[in-house]
Amino acid sequence: MSDSTKPVLAGRIFDERRHGAQQGVVLPWKRTLEVCWSNIRHRMGRCILTFVCIAVVVAFFASSMTVQLIEGSLMRSGDVHVQAVLERAGVFTHDAGSLKRQQDERLWLMSLSAFLCLVGITNTILMSVTERIREIGTLKCLGALDSFVVRLFLVEAVFVGVLGSLLGGALGCVLGILQTGAVLEFSILTVGVCFKSGGLGLLLAVGLGTLLTTVAAVYPTYVAAKMKPVEAMRVEV
Repeated sequence: MSDSTKPVLAGRIFDERRHGAQQGVVLPWKRTLEVCWSNIRHRMGRCILTFVCIAVVVAFFASSMTVQLIEGSLMRSGDVHVQAVLERAGVFTHDAGSLKRQQDERLWLMSLSAFLCLVGITNTILMSVTERIREIGTLKCLGALDSFVVRLFLVEAVFVGVLGSLLGGALGCVLGILQTGAVLEFSILTVGVCFKSGGLGLLLAVGLGTLLTTVAAVYPTYVAAKMKPVEAMRVEV
């Protein structure tokens, strides 16, 4: 072999190695889902704790939303008995000033429940990602790219967030209906009102819970993925 062909051959070999490494690191979505499910099964205790924390804060939000939606639907009803029950419970009044004050209170309550949901989910996801920085360092030592690490943890966060939000939203809607019936009367809660208000409350709760879970996981995962493998391995949680 002549000396002139050695650099060309060596360059071709390194190009093939780089190409093979990229093909080995950048996994398809199916394989990513399999790795995420494997991580969840091996960290079942931690995942259940995260799952329960998300479900609790989403249940509080869903319960508040369901109560407000049912009361709003009943207030728009023209039934005399329903109006009398709402007035007796102090939910509805013909006074414009009192009605405006009640609307402000409902808006404040919904905003507060959404804020508590944000804080609870953000804190839960931050702790979940932070305690796994050394795991991220191990993945990077094995050759994982930053994009793969971010994608892996975001998919896992979305999976846990959706399941936790579904459970919490369903539980919160049921509690909201029971709370409204106990304060007012179960006789005025028709199936249509409960189904419509509960369904909308569940949809909002699941959407908000999933969105907050994903957003809360973006920044810590991105920062951890950008860390050098040696620095990530040295982190003590």
